[in-house]
Amino acid sequence: MVARSGDHVWMDIPPGRQLPDHPRLEIGEGLVLRRHQPADLVAIFEQCNDPEMQRWTTVPVPYEMSDAEQFLEHVRSAWEHGTEVALAIEALGRFAGTVSYRLQEGDWAEIGYGLSPWARGHQVMTRAVSAFLDWGFRDLGLVRVEWRAVVGNHASRRVAEKCGFRVEGTVRGLLMHRGQRLDGWIGTRLSTDTITR
Repeated sequence: MVARSGDHVWMDIPPGRQLPDHPRLEIGEGLVLRRHQPADLVAIFEQCNDPEMQRWTTVPVPYEMSDAEQFLEHVRSAWEHGTEVALAIEALGRFAGTVSYRLQEGDWAEIGYGLSPWARGHQVMTRAVSAFLDWGFRDLGLVRVEWRAVVGNHASRRVAEKCGFRVEGTVRGLLMHRGQRLDGWIGTRLSTDTITR
């Protein structure tokens, strides 16, 4: 469900690393990052049936309610095992999307994000990603976060650039997407980067 543009082989973070309890990050103006809840199920299902989500991400197509149930179980289990950190984006009291880190060795992570159509165009994702990055660098001790997207996903790229990612290039065949290798953009942000807001 999270807007990653390709499938990768991931290395687990070193055993024994404990993640903090799920935070509740109050961003302001009705925007909150919080733990996913069973009540999010229908909104997740609706988001993942959006044509733009299906175009740019690796959500299953067709997307069934059972896929949404599996997603909720995945984010719970991945946090418990210390391999992925996902928070729900809540805007004006409604589930609006997800932002997550896939954790890697060396305090590195890859970020992914996806937003429901009704919440787009209002800086919701930019504000959510910015707060999530601040939390990741401060509370998770991340030193490097990587962003990837299929070439042409300009909405994802705009968010990444506004949040301080340095887009470092286009890589041919970077991402696997529905059985095809597609060119991808890649960018990074370091904990030491100075971000002007």
